[in-house]
Amino acid sequence: MDLILETNGIIKKYGNKTVLNNINMKIKRGDIYGFIGKNGAGKTTFMRVVLSLTRPTNGEVYFFGDKKIEDVGLKVGSLIESPGLDFSLSAYENLKRFSIIYGADDENIYELLKLVGLSNAKDKKVKNFSLGMKQRLGIAVALLGNPEFVLLDEPINGLDPEGIKEIRDMILKLNKEKNITFLISSHLLDELSKVVTRYGIINNGVLIEEIDAKELEDKCKNKVVFECDNQKKAIDIIKKTVPEEDIEIKKDKIEITSHLKEASKINKDLVKGGILVNAFYPNKDSLEEYFMKRIGG
Repeated sequence: MDLILETNGIIKKYGNKTVLNNINMKIKRGDIYGFIGKNGAGKTTFMRVVLSLTRPTNGEVYFFGDKKIEDVGLKVGSLIESPGLDFSLSAYENLKRFSIIYGADDENIYELLKLVGLSNAKDKKVKNFSLGMKQRLGIAVALLGNPEFVLLDEPINGLDPEGIKEIRDMILKLNKEKNITFLISSHLLDELSKVVTRYGIINNGVLIEEIDAKELEDKCKNKVVFECDNQKKAIDIIKKTVPEEDIEIKKDKIEITSHLKEASKINKDLVKGGILVNAFYPNKDSLEEYFMKRIGG
């Protein structure tokens, strides 16, 4: 397995408070790894530890198999919190300023501006940029050294739907065309699900699960939903076919887990029992529902 990032036993404490608790994470080359958790769960702190922006209390971080951050040079790029742009300068001037650090030339700068969709705004002052344009420019800064691995902390937070789509499309393009591996933190789960190949779920500083996107898709349970009157009587009828633990009432709906094949029979039994069935249809747990169940809230 070609690992881009591996962390072993990462612990971070501030005084008596444990912010990260024994995090073991593995990210393979080519992954778009979605790091999900509530605000304050430890996502940003973990990314700062990975980049040596803050020291762990305990644990080790390895890149590309066995290298430390000081040995990887420009192979790792990041956008953590604010990208540090000078709003009085243009997009080109900002990248030119950072190019001194990264050793990039004008050709590389113009290529990046095109890649992030800012070619037509290269001479525009950043103070006149939309939030989405600022985020794209920040990602361009992270890409200046032609990295193989990029960490993005909440890159779509606060963006409008158009800005979110722009960032999402760009990440997919960079992953496919440049073979860049990503670690992306977010709490916007629906949007994250449109790009990621693997998830890590963090809660109160603990990495409670790592799971492939396909496996998660399979785990999100299939359901059949009935909308009908007299729920108490309806449930008594349904329990003759379905175990009680697979039945759940949600307001005016009855949800039955994993019994799609029996849906027509259940509908017939309900009608025979004098229940008015307004509708019944298949449904599936969303990523948010799975996530909330995993963190117990």
